[in-house]
Amino acid sequence: MIEEVGTVVELKGKQTAVVMCQKSSLCENCATDGHCVLGDDDKTRFIDAKNSLGAAVGERVRIATSTKSFLQSSFLLYIVPLIALVIGAIVGKLTGENVATGLDPNLLSAVFGVFFMIGSFVILRVGSAALDQESYMPKIVAILLDEE
Repeated sequence: MIEEVGTVVELKGKQTAVVMCQKSSLCENCATDGHCVLGDDDKTRFIDAKNSLGAAVGERVRIATSTKSFLQSSFLLYIVPLIALVIGAIVGKLTGENVATGLDPNLLSAVFGVFFMIGSFVILRVGSAALDQESYMPKIVAILLDEE
């Protein structure tokens, strides 16, 4: 489990809370550094979390996500586009070598690779609406006392 501690700053309906967390040491080496929703001071970040415990605004909470869902989402965001890039490059190279297009096969390979990668991002963006968002969303696992 990957856990963070933060403060509930907003409720979105009955089942979702926005939790403000401090940037942790994991953020320093993150490939998406600067792309997550950061606070104005660049030291906090805002995370939507499933609020099954009914935490209220202002309460300190511990949120957690499973390693499995973290790895699955990382695979979708990083590895699938990389695989699409390689497949596109191979298709472009084979097309350039076997079809008389008059274009350099290496150029066609690069163009196809980029288009396949962009296509994978579009498919992931559109397809993510069909995924169960709650299975990937962090959950509030404990409401903490002020001493914790």
